[in-house]
Amino acid sequence: MYPKRIDVKQTRCNVREVLKNFRKLDRMVGRVTVDIESPRRINSLKATLSDQSSERASMQMIAIEAERNAIINALMVLSLTNRMILYYSYFVPESFSNYKISLEIGYSERTIQRKKAEALIEFAEAYKSGKLIAYK
Repeated sequence: MYPKRIDVKQTRCNVREVLKNFRKLDRMVGRVTVDIESPRRINSLKATLSDQSSERASMQMIAIEAERNAIINALMVLSLTNRMILYYSYFVPESFSNYKISLEIGYSERTIQRKKAEALIEFAEAYKSGKLIAYK
């Protein structure tokens, strides 16, 4: 039997979808540095949650935090250059362009493009034991 061939294009798409959600997950977990909560509260709009719905919300928050941690863990096992490229692309509050990443890391813009493609595949292998890898 022949080994399965990796569908590189689809694998990269899978990784991008997961990484694009990181900022949202990070905000939901509560890692936002800026607190823009309104200074006045309107008590009539506050609804009390039942025990069941608060338990459901807690379980959902635990799942969100676990997903965010899985993404961070996969990022941390990448090579340093690939980790930096993906970090600047998907993990900082305002993503960097390839040009800005090239200035930050010290590679050419074209090298950043190539290394980002490699980094996405490396991330797919590291994330949940290869869950994002697509096969032909």
